Amino acid sequence: MKILIGSNVHWWNAEAAYAATVAQLLEEAGHTVFVLTRPDSLNEKHLRQRGLRLLTHIDLNSNNPFRLFIAYHQLKKFLLEEQIELINPHRSEGFPLFVLAARALRSLSQHNPIPVIRTRGTTRAISQHWLNRKMHKDWTANYITAGKIVAERLLKAVSISKEKIKTIYYPVECPDLTQQPAVDFRSEFGIPLRARVLAVVGRIRPVKGQRILLQSLSQLLEEFPDLTLLIPYRDTAETEPEMLELRSAVSNLKLDAHVRLIPEREDIRQLMQFSDVGVVSSVDSEVICRVAVEFFSAATPVVAFPTGCLPEIIRDGENGFLTKTKSAEALTEALRKILADSELCKRLGHGARLDAETRFNPRKMLTETLEIFEQSLKK
Repeated sequence: MKILIGSNVHWWNAEAAYAATVAQLLEEAGHTVFVLTRPDSLNEKHLRQRGLRLLTHIDLNSNNPFRLFIAYHQLKKFLLEEQIELINPHRSEGFPLFVLAARALRSLSQHNPIPVIRTRGTTRAISQHWLNRKMHKDWTANYITAGKIVAERLLKAVSISKEKIKTIYYPVECPDLTQQPAVDFRSEFGIPLRARVLAVVGRIRPVKGQRILLQSLSQLLEEFPDLTLLIPYRDTAETEPEMLELRSAVSNLKLDAHVRLIPEREDIRQLMQFSDVGVVSSVDSEVICRVAVEFFSAATPVVAFPTGCLPEIIRDGENGFLTKTKSAEALTEALRKILADSELCKRLGHGARLDAETRFNPRKMLTETLEIFEQSLKK
């Protein structure tokens, strides 16, 4: 199968990682995959590192009508020359051009039309003008959503059949847990021998809820005086307001001895495995939430707020805990349960790893994706 995936996003975010993972799995399964992305972007850098075929000369993100007209004709030419059999856009930007180009080529090959399968990894509202509704309802063969919450909002926004939608979760590779970390993290970060360790991973942003987690940490220290919080972060400069505010919050709450801010590094998965509990304290977004399943792959249970697709990913009491509300008090209550019971922590960690190996297995993603693709080609 010859497939064109649209991932024309500038940043390396969860949507970009989802598209890259699908592309790589399809390539490894013997299919020919091209990924259309933005030139000189972080996304392009990561895609190249995976050895994928890239298409960067077609600009689908322009607001200039003349440039979009050129991009439309470049896209049609590429589809014809490469004999692309299926288009899989992952972004709303450029989606109309993918659909219109596929429709235009039907006149040249009515017996072999190019289906468009739209993958949605966001809950952003869908524009309700008539052309957009027409494209979504009649001109898109099938939909893949990264979470059921996305599927539910899509069904509310567009009058389409439930049978056209399939939820496929972001997958994760499972490392060999028998390997010992190359670094002695307790020595590196000055963590007492018997101290329990929490970790929250991601950008330093208000939406990620790190400051709420700090309040919870302050409450937990009354029971667990040596408790340490690791905050490995990325894409955040030291001078950014978010970082300055976080450091100020650590100082104001007198948590300097208990918090370790860790710039981006290669052994994040080992840090996750080293931690007793992973925390996802995000108060918004988290439609894909790859960090939760990455904690699972390291056999580390997760405590999370009921945000985005986390109520689907977290099986309360099986691979972690889902809080009742998005508050420091609720987070403290859930974390206390695990920190006070080492056997419970171990059981939840086992459940997390089992989910990583089964529910979030890359082979499962590949199989389910190919089922949708093949179903679309038969229509």
